[in-house]
Amino acid sequence: MEPMNISQLAVRLMLALAVLASSWYATPAQQLFTGVAGGVLLLVAVKPQSRLAAFLDVVAASVLQVYSPMWLPLSAWVIAVHRGYARSLAFLLIPAPFIYAWRADNLFVWWAVLFGMLWLYLGFTLAERTAYEEESDLMLPLPDALREQWEQEREAHRQLRYQYQELVGAHRQQMARHQLDRARLQVLQTAVTTKELDDFARQILFILRDATGAPEGALWLFDEYTSSLRLAHATTRQDMLSSVALSPSAQVTRLSPSDVGERLNHAVQSLGENTLTSVLHDEQGLVGAIALFGWQDVNDEALVRERLQQMRNTVCLAIRTAHYLRTLQQENRTLSALYEIGRLSDVSSSTEDAAKKFTSVVADLLSAPFVTLYLRNPDTGTLQVVASVGEPIRLMEEQPPEANEGIAGWIARRAQPLYLPHTSSEPRLIGYASRRVFASLIGAPLMVRGQAEAVLLAAHTTPGYFREHHLEQLVSAANHFAQVIEMSRLTRSVGLLALTDGLTGLFNRRYMDIRLEEEISRSQRYHRRFSLILADVDHFKQINDTWGHATGDLVLQGVSRLLVENLRETELVFRYGGEEFLVILPEAALAQATSVAQRLREVIERHPFQTVDGSSILHVTFSAGVAEYPTHGTDKSTLLAAADQALYLAKQRGRNRVELLPPAA
Repeated sequence: MEPMNISQLAVRLMLALAVLASSWYATPAQQLFTGVAGGVLLLVAVKPQSRLAAFLDVVAASVLQVYSPMWLPLSAWVIAVHRGYARSLAFLLIPAPFIYAWRADNLFVWWAVLFGMLWLYLGFTLAERTAYEEESDLMLPLPDALREQWEQEREAHRQLRYQYQELVGAHRQQMARHQLDRARLQVLQTAVTTKELDDFARQILFILRDATGAPEGALWLFDEYTSSLRLAHATTRQDMLSSVALSPSAQVTRLSPSDVGERLNHAVQSLGENTLTSVLHDEQGLVGAIALFGWQDVNDEALVRERLQQMRNTVCLAIRTAHYLRTLQQENRTLSALYEIGRLSDVSSSTEDAAKKFTSVVADLLSAPFVTLYLRNPDTGTLQVVASVGEPIRLMEEQPPEANEGIAGWIARRAQPLYLPHTSSEPRLIGYASRRVFASLIGAPLMVRGQAEAVLLAAHTTPGYFREHHLEQLVSAANHFAQVIEMSRLTRSVGLLALTDGLTGLFNRRYMDIRLEEEISRSQRYHRRFSLILADVDHFKQINDTWGHATGDLVLQGVSRLLVENLRETELVFRYGGEEFLVILPEAALAQATSVAQRLREVIERHPFQTVDGSSILHVTFSAGVAEYPTHGTDKSTLLAAADQALYLAKQRGRNRVELLPPAA
């Protein structure tokens, strides 16, 4: 109800005072009636639009007409305001019964007329007021047809308003569904387009925060290799939340999702904030976990929980998809790397060359700044660095009992891969300054015929960089290169069988022809000298005839061993044929070659040879002829002929001596 305006209040007060004043000369009964009427008028002055006020206004106007016709205009105005101009004339007839009762001075008749008029008034006025009459200051009259039309329009307006509210609610629901669908689509797109798993986790968490309205959050992913929940990303308190994870000791794979959620929720709630956790799992098992927290109003938890539940299955699918896609990418990269490694046996001329290319391929595969390959030395049996990308990885090399092999020897002895994502947590590496550089480390042995012939190590400066798939890639590369090593050794063995003498193990005549041509070509190109020694065991036929061919073979093997042991690696020894041997001395002049031949002759002369049955000791001598390039010739046949003639000269002059021809004309 609107408050009464100033004009209405003034008219009401004037009317009440007029009623009270008019009873001054009346009888006691009349004074009682007019006093009550005037007092009630004052009491209801604050509610001029009420039915009681309207009725009393009419009664007061009628009473005023009883006393004097001068009040007729005021009475007509009051009746017109409250009941409309069309009915004013009818209400002006009300004073007639009052005048009759008043003049009769009969209280009973007066009260009867009063209650009759009240009954008549109720029939005219006590209908339901409209909203327009309650809000209007003047309460203008409404015809019945107009009132009915207005009621219909008001009902139509109410229906439209109700429909509008329904449309607003439906629109809000549609917008919420649209926002949810958009968030789901963004999650799935992120799984396909993001390359790194950590970047994927960061974007997923951002989408979840936006969709649920949670200020902060964290996402854990299930690590199949360690069977634990690993923190992938957190919007805040990264250090604190990184320790909130279920380790393998918790046997997370044996727990139900509800148990995992209870443990994780208990750990996260230690942050002291409103938190909500959800374990992500599907038919295949555990996928990860989500924690959302940071909202201030506890009433927001229901909305966050509802939207998180709606997004949960989509996030599970996205994580699985991301894992599958990255697994395929890793397998493709691994296959490409293995293909490159397999080609090393074809394109590399030596094991060292292949090792350098191999470490480079592995470094690219793992995106690792440090990759080192240790290869076992066939002579000493120790592991030695043969190739490295970045600084060679050396750890634990000071520890006994295998002091000089370090962590590579540790892997080789156990013949098992090594996985140290955090070297700082490894007790065996405490005290080693290099572990700060090699913060994350993986390694694998290269097994050849059941023996660890090599060890491959990879390291990174970022703690926790290496994951289980990195180790799988390293092991695959190591196994593949182990096959390359074995194939290289087999190829070398087959080649040596074709180029070496089966009895003595020396290079044969065929390989001698090849190397002699190469040496002549090299010396011609660089204008260098080299010399040949052609030697023959003295009286070898007599040894065979006297002691047998088996003893003769032992003598040839012994002479071959003595020649190899007393020559440098660059000086090659060949079995020229029968009991004859040829030595190529690169960049050796004639005098130097003669000195070498004399030294070899003396070594053989002093060496005792046993018969095959060990019953006798033989003393063997040999004669040698020396020739020099280009002094005695510039082609293979000329040089060999010169050396052969010098040998023949030594035989003629008593054997067990070294001879050389004069320079060719």
